[in-house]
Amino acid sequence: MGRGAGKHVQIGVPTLTAAMETYLARPKLRSEAHKEGLRQQFDRHLKDWLHLPLDEISKQMAVRKHQSMSGSPSAANHTLKYFRTVWNHARRVYDLPECPTMAIEWYDELPNGTIIDDLSTWKRTVADLPNPIHTVFYELLLFTGFRKSEALNLQWKNVYEDRIHLPMTKNGRSFDLPILQIHHEILAPVRGRHKQWVFPSQKLRDRPISAPQRICWSPHAHRRTFATVAMEAGVLEEVVGRLLNHTPPSITGQRYVRPSLEALKPAMEAVCVEISKRCELPAKPRS
Repeated sequence: MGRGAGKHVQIGVPTLTAAMETYLARPKLRSEAHKEGLRQQFDRHLKDWLHLPLDEISKQMAVRKHQSMSGSPSAANHTLKYFRTVWNHARRVYDLPECPTMAIEWYDELPNGTIIDDLSTWKRTVADLPNPIHTVFYELLLFTGFRKSEALNLQWKNVYEDRIHLPMTKNGRSFDLPILQIHHEILAPVRGRHKQWVFPSQKLRDRPISAPQRICWSPHAHRRTFATVAMEAGVLEEVVGRLLNHTPPSITGQRYVRPSLEALKPAMEAVCVEISKRCELPAKPRS
């Protein structure tokens, strides 16, 4: 009896597609980017499972799927962990056993910790990109520390004189980041290109770009660089975490402390001044 994760196939158990849609309809789900990311992972890697009732997806199938994606260990882990999340949400209502992913041996994932060491070379690299939208995208990442999805989905209605407002972020809450004149100067080349999206797609009407042109440094390397430069500029680690919208470790920090934009502005100024200085330094000679 090699069929299914349970002892028998139940009547009425949802398909993976139905379970996914029910999960994504939760009002407290984190963000639209999270929803879109999950859908894309399922469509790309679990397409052959979407029509199957959950209890017809076995442990053996989960292990084989994970192993088939061994060329991209991070994608393999994330996709099957997304699947586990959807399964466990359905398990609240349906009589399902433990998720088949229990049989998976997860791949080790070690963050590479890459930062941009030579910002003058970075500056020339992004300036030479053929699409100015992509140039501005990378510049904004570096000078804000935004996550890739936060920048990609940025709308003009959320860009104010003194702040950028993110209605929903990875940690499930809104966030306001103080911005300066330099941020408005960075955004100037893309103003007026689209009434809604800061980084509009040139192929899909009324949609943002799905991904910028790749360069030597990943979007997340820009975020690490922002944090690193901030620390080296003398900004306290706790304040760096606030600028990055990290969840504070303490209950006090999570529930009670809400620094104002004015309180965070000096830290943002210090980071931007230091990044600007490093961008103007002569490129390091190659060894």
